[in-house]
Amino acid sequence: MSLNDETSWILRAGTTVGLVLLTIGLLTSTLDIGNTILYAGTLVLICTPMAGVLVSTKCLLVEKDRFWSKIALLLILVVAAGLAITVLT
Repeated sequence: MSLNDETSWILRAGTTVGLVLLTIGLLTSTLDIGNTILYAGTLVLICTPMAGVLVSTKCLLVEKDRFWSKIALLLILVVAAGLAITVLT
């Protein structure tokens, strides 16, 4: 698969799973488990773009595209640093 195919597949899959979880969570919100499912759907939707970046980075490394691989790795480092700062404060 190409870079675009793999990235678009992971983004579509993440969006679909997240929306399905949100829909199930909304339909079961009167039950105790509804809020947990809503939280899971939201988390999937938040993590989906990062999964796309990870897949793109893998493809770029396989294609030996050093310039864009470095940019993608820098983006991953910035997001990881932001997450670490958020967790630690």
